Amino acid sequence: MTPPTLPFREVAGALVPGGDVQSVPGVRVGSAERTAGGWLTGTTAIVAPPGAVAGRDVRGGGPATHETDVLVPGTHSSAVDALVLTGGSAWGLAAAGGVQQGLAADGRGFPAPGLPGAVVPIVPAAAVYDLGRGDGTVRHPDAELGLAAHRAATAASAPLRRGSVGAGTGAFIGRGLLRGGLGSVCLRTPTGRLVAAIVAANPMGDVLEPSGRLHAAGVLSRMGAELPSAPADWVERALEIDSAARRDPSLSAALRESDASGDATRGNTTIAVIVTDAPLDSAQTTRLAQSAQAGLARAIHPSHTLADGDTVFALSTGGAAAGGDAAAIGGAAAGGMSRQPYEPLDPLDLLMLNSAAADALSLAIVDAALSAVPHPAGPQDASEVLHGDGSAGGEPAVPRGTAAARLPRPAALRQIAPELAEAWSRLRADGTASATGSPS
Repeated sequence: MTPPTLPFREVAGALVPGGDVQSVPGVRVGSAERTAGGWLTGTTAIVAPPGAVAGRDVRGGGPATHETDVLVPGTHSSAVDALVLTGGSAWGLAAAGGVQQGLAADGRGFPAPGLPGAVVPIVPAAAVYDLGRGDGTVRHPDAELGLAAHRAATAASAPLRRGSVGAGTGAFIGRGLLRGGLGSVCLRTPTGRLVAAIVAANPMGDVLEPSGRLHAAGVLSRMGAELPSAPADWVERALEIDSAARRDPSLSAALRESDASGDATRGNTTIAVIVTDAPLDSAQTTRLAQSAQAGLARAIHPSHTLADGDTVFALSTGGAAAGGDAAAIGGAAAGGMSRQPYEPLDPLDLLMLNSAAADALSLAIVDAALSAVPHPAGPQDASEVLHGDGSAGGEPAVPRGTAAARLPRPAALRQIAPELAEAWSRLRADGTASATGSPS
């Protein structure tokens, strides 16, 4: 007997070939990072069209956030001008100030009462912990880096940069076993709505099961896609790639001391933004963020731990006034916070949006893990910059026994599982299961 076609048995959303958050009209993303002179951190700005409504959901036990209370349903205004994902832990939240500077120069923001022409850009932000991952010192994004990310977002249209860039520059996965990164995908629901996700994946947990199968394999299977597994000895391979640092006897001792004190469980967090073109109010947008957290749990194990600061924002552009080009976004006046009238969504449409948000975040996490490039082998001098295309300058030898040499230098997942990375790349580009290989 054929089961009836019901919303919870349908695929919540199909991959948009080559899609990401910029596939949603009116949304622009820019990233900036510092990777020279011992730096390894960055910032990503998601600039919204005027009038976009936002919500948020915080599940982790150690969040680093800014301006999240303004997004609670029932507050004065849930409209935002931009959202920021950044490295640097609580220090890195200063990058939001730079994004505000750029928005204010464009005339974007909440009109300041009694101050003609003055605006207050609303820019909620969340940060991952990546302090010390460049050269063992505290280096974090600041307002200058935030302004650079804003300028990148509002410049001429360009493909979204993914991988070891922006907020994902200094990200780790599995407490330093693999390198994390910035990932993004876009889904289209059966009713034609777009639901996209962008994520900076820096979790304490793993994205692979001990067998090498993706934790998100069930999400992919539901879409009709079967990706190869990583090799069963993926942990050993990851440690071997990291052996240049980990073979140092002093590192082994440091790691044992760190594990005993609990330090190895610190410095994590996965932060994300879900974006949809569906017209949602504040409560519905908040529910979208809450629903997306299930996707985080399907892709990372464990998740939402006391040692993570897992935070998800959601953004609805469906009632926003601006069009999709960068000039419209950058040049909109402060009065652009008004929303266009819209018809309430059908409850089943909302259900599919919530389901698609979870699936989109799961796949964006997969994308972040598989887009990351190999970690620099040592502290970089001023001539070394990790570029947006994943290339890097030369890597100088690091004296054995130095503090910098003892820092973890995680493997990139695509080094360990090239077949998995290639299959994901084809699936993401084509949006169809036929692009994948057979499981290994």
